[in-house]
Formats: sequence, structure tokens, C-alpha cells
Amino acid sequence: MTNTYLVRPLGVDQIAQAYPLVSIFDPQLTKDQWLDYAGTLIAGAGNGEGRSITTVQSIQKAIYGLSVHWARPDLHRGRILEIENFAVVDITGNRKAAVVLLRALEDLARRSGCGCVSIGLLNARMRKWLRDPRNPAIDVFRAAGFGGEQLRLRKCFAEAV
Repeated sequence: MTNTYLVRPLGVDQIAQAYPLVSIFDPQLTKDQWLDYAGTLIAGAGNGEGRSITTVQSIQKAIYGLSVHWARPDLHRGRILEIENFAVVDITGNRKAAVVLLRALEDLARRSGCGCVSIGLLNARMRKWLRDPRNPAIDVFRAAGFGGEQLRLRKCFAEAV
């Protein structure tokens, strides 16, 4: 196994391949939901905010991590790179895939003129997991200089009947 990771956009032909990774972090997500969501982002349809999916892959194109991101204006901080669905599985235990993806996103933020990066975590279970001080995965974010901010709140409405 190689420890070399490449940062690449998610290809249309890789959308289904990425589903198992995303479903680990969001078990309630169906394959059809992921296929529709990722397909829409990659095709650019309805993508007025410039959302993209970046992956970290092996040379053989095995996907070890991915994240959806976009730049947005912020009243107090200028431009912010919003990151959501940050999902990485690193079977080697060295967290290198997570570090590579996070560095690539920070580089993208700088190149895009963003003064900040904001990460939204996938679900309540993952947020709880990352708050655990015994969890070594959070060290990747702490080592990169990320600190906690107040939670972003959301109100969801049931679909119209």
C-alpha cells in the first residue's frame, strides 16, 4: 500500500464509488440521495454557489476522503471557504489522508481570497465523536490551527404534503 495521496475533484464516474465513505459518517444517507446530490454538484446544475467536491485518493484512484466546499461572503470576515461533509477514512492509522485533504482545502481558501475556513460536521453523532478529547482524529484539526466556534443552528421543515 502506498502512502502517497493525490487531491482530485470527484469525477462523475466515481460518485457511486464514494458512497460507502460518505455513508460511514452519515449512515442515514441513502445511495440515491448521494448520487443525486453529488451528480448535481459535479454537473453544476443548481450550483449557483460554486460548490465542488474535492477528494484525496491513492494513485490507483481509491478514495480515502472527500469534502464539499464553496466560498461565500461574510460580513465580518470577508470571504469564507465553507466546508461540509468532510469525510476521511485512513486505514494506515497515520491520519495522512485527512491532513492532505485539509491542507489542500486551506490552500484553496487562500488562493480563492478567503480569510477563514469554516467546517460543518455531518451529523450529531460525528460532532459528539469529535468533541471527545480522547479521539485522536480531532488532533488533525487542532494541529492545523482550527478552534471551536459557536454551533451553527438550523431549522428544518417537513416536506409539504
